[in-house]
Amino acid sequence: MTDRRRRLAELLRTHSLRDGDFTLASGQRSSVYVDVKSTSLTGEGASLIGSLLFDLFLQADPEAQGIGGLTLGADPLVTAISLAAHHKGHDIAALIVRKEPKGHGTERFVEAPPTIPEGATVIVVDDVITTAGSTCTALQRLRAEGFVVEHALCVVDREAGGRQALENEGVQLHALFSLSELRK
Repeated sequence: MTDRRRRLAELLRTHSLRDGDFTLASGQRSSVYVDVKSTSLTGEGASLIGSLLFDLFLQADPEAQGIGGLTLGADPLVTAISLAAHHKGHDIAALIVRKEPKGHGTERFVEAPPTIPEGATVIVVDDVITTAGSTCTALQRLRAEGFVVEHALCVVDREAGGRQALENEGVQLHALFSLSELRK
């Protein structure tokens, strides 16, 4: 494990893992909650997540032109990855996928800079994947906008069926950590 990855694991264990009785976005009950935003909304956490997810981005598809995900969990991630890419000399567009279409103006589900062309390959990202419901919503909306999506990134894979759900959509998941790895 690299020093950056080790440090991010430490931050996630300290700031993001909580024990208790929780209902997850998937509707499942869990004794462990993973609140990646508690880490991604810190300067150090955002820097580490952006850098490490950008490394995964390059491994998944170095030709992809954008990174997008469903608001709110993916918002700090797409910005961090886009910034990390910029600092390394790459131009990766950050896309935000709305839960509801914008109620005025363009009335679109996807916010994207004008620099990313229609039909571009993008990678979808989420903070935590359980059943991949939110991630699948994002990738379907990105595809509906004409983008090609074949890969997904996440900070934590809860190992609860999300990987298979994404494979059923023709998308390969790349995770920084599994929940079992963080719980060690």
